[in-house]
Amino acid sequence: MGKDSGPKDIGPKDRGLAKALALGGDRRAFGDIPTVAEAVAADPARLPELVACLFDADAGVRMRAADALERVSRGDARPLDAFAERLLTDAAAIEQAEVRWHLAAVLPRLTLTEQQRGRAVALLEGWFENRASRIVQSAALQAMVDLAADDPELRPVAADMLGRAMRSRIPSLAARAKRILKPFEVDRATLDAALLPETKPLTLSVLPDRLAVARLAPGDGMPGWLDWTDPLVSATRTGEELSILCRESRVPEGVTAERGWRAFKVEGPLDFSLFGVLARIAVPLAQARVPIFAMSTYDTDYVLVRDEDVERAADALKRVCTIVAPS
Repeated sequence: MGKDSGPKDIGPKDRGLAKALALGGDRRAFGDIPTVAEAVAADPARLPELVACLFDADAGVRMRAADALERVSRGDARPLDAFAERLLTDAAAIEQAEVRWHLAAVLPRLTLTEQQRGRAVALLEGWFENRASRIVQSAALQAMVDLAADDPELRPVAADMLGRAMRSRIPSLAARAKRILKPFEVDRATLDAALLPETKPLTLSVLPDRLAVARLAPGDGMPGWLDWTDPLVSATRTGEELSILCRESRVPEGVTAERGWRAFKVEGPLDFSLFGVLARIAVPLAQARVPIFAMSTYDTDYVLVRDEDVERAADALKRVCTIVAPS
């Protein structure tokens, strides 16, 4: 379907709003958009008429109809839910940029099924990737953030889009990304570090063992149950404690410990000049609400998550890293 494509005509019952929105094909003219939006908001029975105008043969009518529909959705968007399927299919197929950027604003305001939400995400990701219109890209970015505000599982997707927008060197897109960082509950310094230009791709491997972090008294010696031949073992002594990281099965009952951890290992060795490595991992996990325990060695970094969070963490991280599952 081309930019100005649409049905050759709409039914006589639809000509009222279409006539109010028609201005001789001049897309720059404002038209009677506010009046139309107010009329439809006051009488939702006219919504089918307004939605039909999205498919008018006149590109100007299509643009103004999308604008009016977006204005209607700012109030009570519930009457639009009945049109969610058509907006996600027929309306989304319209390639006209002016229709797309208004439609992007409408989608997060609708009550969508899980399947419809997935399609909306795919649609917005596609519009964000398409550089034909910067305004459509910005609108898709904003819409994804709006969707993620009510759905924590979408936060890694939105965070990834924000990062790419800020690294895009497109001033308008980067400026929009900076304005909409607020919904993301991540320390700004950490997020800034995560959004720095990537100097080296990260590969993370998932270690197979369940791990535990045990706490002993600061004056205790190394426990006899610790086996230094295990793949990942760590001991850290401070003035307050002796902390042991090891296989969960090594820690005897009765020892104070947090059990049930799994480790993501950053494949190294990492150069000491690299910066922001842990931030690039921690930010998507924070957006996905996955608690972490991080540790660093001479060669690399490890990030531990709860065993029950491994799959969710991997899904969040695969957008910014390559994940290697245990063999």
